[in-house]
Amino acid sequence: MRIGTYYYPEQWPREQWERDFDNIEAMGLQIVHMGEFAWFDLEPSPGEFQLDWLAECVQMAKARDLKVILCTPTAAPPIWLVEQHPEILPLHHDGRVHRFGGRCHYSPTCPAMLQAAQRIANALAERFMADPAVIGWQIDNEYSAQAFDQHNYTHSAFRQWLKQRYGTLKKLNRAWAGQFWNTYYTDFDQVLMPSGRGPNYDSPHYRLDGSRFWSWAYGQFNKMQVDALKSHLSKRPAAAPELFFTTNFMPFHLDVNPEDMADDLNLMSWDSYPVSGWTRQIEKQEFRMGDPAQIGFMHDQMASYHQRWGLMELQPGQVNWSGVPCHLYPGAVRLWIWTAFAHGAEFVTTYRFRQPLFGVELFHHGLMDTDGITPSAGGREFVQVLGEMKRLDAVRLADPTRAQTSAKAPTTIGLLFDFEQLWQYQTLPQAKRWDQARFYMMWYAAACRLGAKVCILHPDRPWTDEPDMLIVPGLQMIDPTLAMKLERYANDGGHLLLTCRTALMDKSGQLWEGPVAEPILPLIGGTIDAYDGLPENTFGKVEMDGEEYQWGVWGDLLYAEPDTRILAKYADQFYAEAIAAMQVKRGKGTVSYCGVYAEQPFTDALMVKIAKLAKLPITPLPARVQILQRGPYSIALNYQDAILDVPAPRNARFLVGSRKLEPAGVAVWEIPQGE
Repeated sequence: MRIGTYYYPEQWPREQWERDFDNIEAMGLQIVHMGEFAWFDLEPSPGEFQLDWLAECVQMAKARDLKVILCTPTAAPPIWLVEQHPEILPLHHDGRVHRFGGRCHYSPTCPAMLQAAQRIANALAERFMADPAVIGWQIDNEYSAQAFDQHNYTHSAFRQWLKQRYGTLKKLNRAWAGQFWNTYYTDFDQVLMPSGRGPNYDSPHYRLDGSRFWSWAYGQFNKMQVDALKSHLSKRPAAAPELFFTTNFMPFHLDVNPEDMADDLNLMSWDSYPVSGWTRQIEKQEFRMGDPAQIGFMHDQMASYHQRWGLMELQPGQVNWSGVPCHLYPGAVRLWIWTAFAHGAEFVTTYRFRQPLFGVELFHHGLMDTDGITPSAGGREFVQVLGEMKRLDAVRLADPTRAQTSAKAPTTIGLLFDFEQLWQYQTLPQAKRWDQARFYMMWYAAACRLGAKVCILHPDRPWTDEPDMLIVPGLQMIDPTLAMKLERYANDGGHLLLTCRTALMDKSGQLWEGPVAEPILPLIGGTIDAYDGLPENTFGKVEMDGEEYQWGVWGDLLYAEPDTRILAKYADQFYAEAIAAMQVKRGKGTVSYCGVYAEQPFTDALMVKIAKLAKLPITPLPARVQILQRGPYSIALNYQDAILDVPAPRNARFLVGSRKLEPAGVAVWEIPQGE
């Protein structure tokens, strides 16, 4: 895994560039990332390209054996483009026009923006595609917008997308339930882009399609730039390394579904800022390390598309934007880099090399302090990891016959993730306490605590390796094809775990004309009689194996068929003793149904129970602790603020750390060959 940094030569005096590149090399870094916000410096006026300064920096990197990631700079359109084409600035539903400044001040549907973006992408590719030091291209930066654009060109593009999706107004009116509150359309030209995706008293099905279109529009904007870059691939020497094309996603950011770009990119990447100070529950000192479930889920989500991914921005210290300037726990940055390695990252780069002295992010730490030459605390941890990884490489090179694996293949658990569900829950949440992203994290954390290999799967993408257990958390919208796929998985011997709010609706967001969750009723061994949700800060109790656990967000009241095993029951409310979770055999496998959105302790305990009933090999781990496998290495990651003993085999040979794992600590070991 390569490790590198963002560098912004255009933001620093030219006479400091050589010194900065020397310091990047001296730290042992291997990648330099440049160009993402430099549009004005690259094209100071329309069609006038000044690329020599960037070429000079690429040569400085090459002279130090540094690899380069270049970017298209479209996240920050220059003032001349805004003056020439003011229509690129987004129009809000209240008539307010977004002003120039900052970034993301463009609409991805604007023809003038598309033309200008294609022009700068072509110019960059023409100059740099042949350079073997360039290993990849990042398109734009953190695609996002403050709201859905309301320009006529966006309304027109939305209508064309709807025509492609539905074909006829009859199908459109059916999908959007035009008969409800008399919202029929008689001409596509009458349709306007929704004002937003949040709850409102117009059609939730209409707003859901607005989210789908907006993500598609960003996807088309991204594809246009990728295609422009790829049109110059013939210039690349045959001996040069294969290029990757990526963009950096933000976790669960609703403007963009990564799946809409996956087919045009060959490597997925994301930006990780684990400590913002926004943690809901501050316990001990663990908020200074971040949530390992959120970090791990995003790593595995990025890996799920191509089995290639990178961590583009990694928090190097304190950040400027949260309003809660938490100091990181010592070792946290090192822990995050090793976590990325353990999940299979190809590279980790950090935003940024030097802490800025100006601008809105002047409180954002870098690898260097404000003098530009003194490594920060995070910078020193980057250097520490680079040294540790060199030791691993040295051990491997010294003995090429060492074993290629150090442990038996662990139990595999898949988690079915569909980004569109996030839009539906935002548009029509029903329960204010329902947080679908948190729900995903809870089940992911519970799976990790089994010591299992966790993988993210998607409903509409191939499952290359079917897991031993498959979790389907809150997949509210479903189609018959997926229902059949889930049934086949269980019948073939898989252990399927479905949860509340699964299969309530079709893909347009409409309920089935039949019993609640009709598509999965043949699977779950019972029916859903009713549901309950408790007021804010109010909790009920659910009982399992003599222990009581808290719940409050959502609870299905279940009726079980005679051959169905009862896993858990409600312990209070007027429906005490009602079924909360159950399991039934299906073919060679099992189907479990968890009807309650409870707190983490219940989710953890239920996962352990289902795994044991399935006789799956597991190694229960403490909370916030992960043990992962990469090649011959086992990696233990401690996100607790307490010392713990690593559950490694007695014959483990530790290459990093030891059996005593410090808070924010990392241990790496292998099993000697033949043992």
